[in-house]
Order: sequence, then structure tokens, then C-alpha cells
Amino acid sequence: MAVQNRVAVSNEEYARRLDTCWSCPSLQYESTCKHCGCLVAVRAKLSDSICPYPGQSRW
Repeated sequence: MAVQNRVAVSNEEYARRLDTCWSCPSLQYESTCKHCGCLVAVRAKLSDSICPYPGQSRW
């Protein structure tokens, strides 16, 4: 799941981020963020990504 030339978060941080995404009311199709259209499993792994939840990142 690595993206070339991007730094990944630790496995612990990845699990924490995914737990937040799985419980988010903006999760669609059990995989996609309603706000940015990304696959949360990919976005959560990248260290320079933020949660696009309106008003404030949930991570």
C-alpha cells in the first residue's frame, strides 16, 4: 500500500487513524471519504495527509 516517495506513519498511528475513519459519519461504501473521495486506507497511511473533515481534522 506504499505510495512512491511518501513517508508512511507507524502501524500504531495507522490503526488509530483507521479506527477514527471507520467510526466517522462521513465514511461511504466502507472505504471512501465523503469529503475528498479518497480511499481512507491509503490516506491514513501517509504521514503528510490530514483528515479532511470540515472544520477540523479528526486525526
